[in-house]
Amino acid sequence: MVAGVLIRAEPQKERQVFDALKKLEGLSYVYMLFGRYDMVALVRALDLDAAAAIVAKIREVDGVTSTETLVVRPSL
Repeated sequence: MVAGVLIRAEPQKERQVFDALKKLEGLSYVYMLFGRYDMVALVRALDLDAAAAIVAKIREVDGVTSTETLVVRPSL
């Protein structure tokens, strides 16, 4: 399964959070953004439980203030 995780970081900690996220296993990509969210991470996992575990790791990163996870709907 694939999911996008929108991430907000504490002001002045965006680079620190970005660098920490790049080191996490299970993330295919991490991009910095302009706008309401500071970053987006692409999660690839075997199932929803595995994806939830990766999102939990993202939330544990120092400086992460909130996340919103968007699960990709499988193609028909």
